[in-house]
Amino acid sequence: MDRDGVTSARVQQLLKLVWQWREPSWPERQEAVTRALAASDFLTEEAAAFALNQQMHTLTESALRRFVESLPPTSGRTVLLWQTDRAPLAGWQEALLLWLSVHRGTLVLAEPAATLVGALLEALAVDTIRLDTEPQLETRLEEADVLVAVGDEAVHREVQDTLLRVRRSPERVRLLPIRYGVAVLDGREAPDELEGLAEDALLFEGFGSRSVRLIWAPEALPPDALLEALSLFRGVFPAHTATPGRLKMPQAWLKAAGIPHAYGEGLEFLVSKGAPEVQTPGHLRWVPYRDLAEVVEWLQTHAAEVSVVVARPELLRQLPQLPGRTAPGQAHRPPFPDPVGTAVEALRELLG
Repeated sequence: MDRDGVTSARVQQLLKLVWQWREPSWPERQEAVTRALAASDFLTEEAAAFALNQQMHTLTESALRRFVESLPPTSGRTVLLWQTDRAPLAGWQEALLLWLSVHRGTLVLAEPAATLVGALLEALAVDTIRLDTEPQLETRLEEADVLVAVGDEAVHREVQDTLLRVRRSPERVRLLPIRYGVAVLDGREAPDELEGLAEDALLFEGFGSRSVRLIWAPEALPPDALLEALSLFRGVFPAHTATPGRLKMPQAWLKAAGIPHAYGEGLEFLVSKGAPEVQTPGHLRWVPYRDLAEVVEWLQTHAAEVSVVVARPELLRQLPQLPGRTAPGQAHRPPFPDPVGTAVEALRELLG
């Protein structure tokens, strides 16, 4: 069977899986979620349901048709993807690109993505993509023709150091940063927009490259309305049992240092006031600004680090034209394929 025939058959196989996994009671989905919850220190049952439901309902036949039309040609190159993003389905879309374009490769994923993506690939009977949670760079770099590593500076240094030691390096290499979400307020947000922002910030306990970590707000704006929205969200999506422990030390340090901060009942979230510096997941940084021009300049300078910019539509029009601009409540509802939260575009380029 030629490439088009293989891809077409795999699309039909995938559409069948999507239909099955849209049902929360589907046995394979239930089993995968149970294992993912046991393997993760932040994933909750509610968040797992959200991630799977969103992805399965986004994977429509028309979306897959457009995806297939933009697949890279089959090149025979072997791919190593080291994806350190901890979103529940990180690596899934990259795996689909490799599988549907008939490429082989290894995906190194963090939990819970390793478990959930692994279960999906197993359900599709994929035998051309290996999955692991440890990079084993010295061995795998010599086997790979294409390398994409998504991570922080420490990950990039490890890759670069290992490339100097191996006998055979991949011919094509791309190092991508772990990104984070930013929100911008102007005080005119409606209650439902603040509730949407609460979801953008807390859905996966702040883990995941699309999670909002910094919130810019006018200097005179009190955070009370946002704090109420965060508390309301926690009533619908309870915090993981590990979250209070993760936030206990940062909260104690803020208190000792006299830095203004607030937190939810039971330390289910933490918000501190200060410079635009990303904090521990679940710890939001409230960044005051005097003039919107400050925010515009900062966004332009840090564009490569930012995945999404969340603001109400009227305010978005005053901000830089970055790819991930979206309304409150949409940060974790990207289209398929996700243009800013995955390495899909990098793989397209490197395999093209």
